[in-house]
Amino acid sequence: MKHLIVAFLVATLGLQSMVIVPAQAAMVTTGDVIKDDASLATDRDRLNALMQRQEVRQELQRQGIDPNEAASRVAALSDAEVAEVTARLDELPAGQSAIGIIVGAAVLVFIILLVTDLLCLTSIFSFTHCAAR
Repeated sequence: MKHLIVAFLVATLGLQSMVIVPAQAAMVTTGDVIKDDASLATDRDRLNALMQRQEVRQELQRQGIDPNEAASRVAALSDAEVAEVTARLDELPAGQSAIGIIVGAAVLVFIILLVTDLLCLTSIFSFTHCAAR
């Protein structure tokens, strides 16, 4: 059993150490810098507009947060933080509930328990057979 676990860990660590990313460098033009500044201003305007929406203000109040204080904190964000927040906003699906998170967590727990059953560490599922037997 220990040999199986050691072999699995060695294979996993070996695969992780093989990833090599080549470095790349390029000249940055003035146009690129100006374009980045314009996109940061647009991102900051987008966040400010989001903070002024009535449903956002109501949700902040429901969570016990003063909307004016939240808006002042958004105004105090650095350019990198503004870019990160707007990137996260773009990644989030609109209107998704917590069902997806719950289902994902349940699947993850099932897979972990299944693997521990197959490695003879637990005996939860009757349809699995221990690898050591």
